[in-house]
Amino acid sequence: MSDLPNTEAQTYSTGELAKACGVSVRTVQYYDEKGLLPPSALTEGGRRVYTPTDAAKLRKIVLLKSLGLKLADIGDFLQSDASSTVLLDILREQDARLAAELQERQDARKRIAAMIDALSKTGELPEQTITDMEEDMPKTGWNDNELRPFYVSMLAVGLLLDAIEIAALVYWIKTGNWVPFVVVLLLMVPAATIVIRMYRQRVAYVCPHCRKVFVPATREWFFAAHTPTTRKVTCTTCGTKDWCAEVSSERLAE
Repeated sequence: MSDLPNTEAQTYSTGELAKACGVSVRTVQYYDEKGLLPPSALTEGGRRVYTPTDAAKLRKIVLLKSLGLKLADIGDFLQSDASSTVLLDILREQDARLAAELQERQDARKRIAAMIDALSKTGELPEQTITDMEEDMPKTGWNDNELRPFYVSMLAVGLLLDAIEIAALVYWIKTGNWVPFVVVLLLMVPAATIVIRMYRQRVAYVCPHCRKVFVPATREWFFAAHTPTTRKVTCTTCGTKDWCAEVSSERLAE
């Protein structure tokens, strides 16, 4: 490769470039291998040398990758003279969308704060509560709480177990061989036990009366009435049985 341009006196090694752009060394090497980020020069010893222009290019590559573009498309995109303009449009659109979401959440928090204030003072909900709940609760349900990743994992495991059971049943119906179905049923018991145990270890509950975070007795927890985000259990601190919000068991350490 040719010598570095005089306008780019500052240079980076592979490690320095990775650190400057907040990525791993392997990421820089990978983009080099794919032809997206060749070094601007090589030292006599064969070490790769990068410039501020390369650093700027790497930042664009990382951003485009985060936006879901394939490597081949990223290479084509970077060759466009309007790449910076398009990126600017994308970021502005993203910023506008996030601003709108933020405003929605701020409005929702104000409405919820009004409900909290009214309940705290009078024990009754304010007017327009039903409308507010319809607007706000879907945004503040299990999809956004701290247990969402765990719930998603549990759902995936449950769907997988169901699929295996259905497949075994279909096989029985088509072939008349019931052995695989029985085997699956026998395996389902320990599998379900493990899943339930994982679930129980991951969650705790907030008592609405004494405000303590607790873990209820196993038997009561298993048979208790529940919703996706609450369970009717007895507080181990004040002894009151009521509907309690489900939270991460990490709250126990707070």
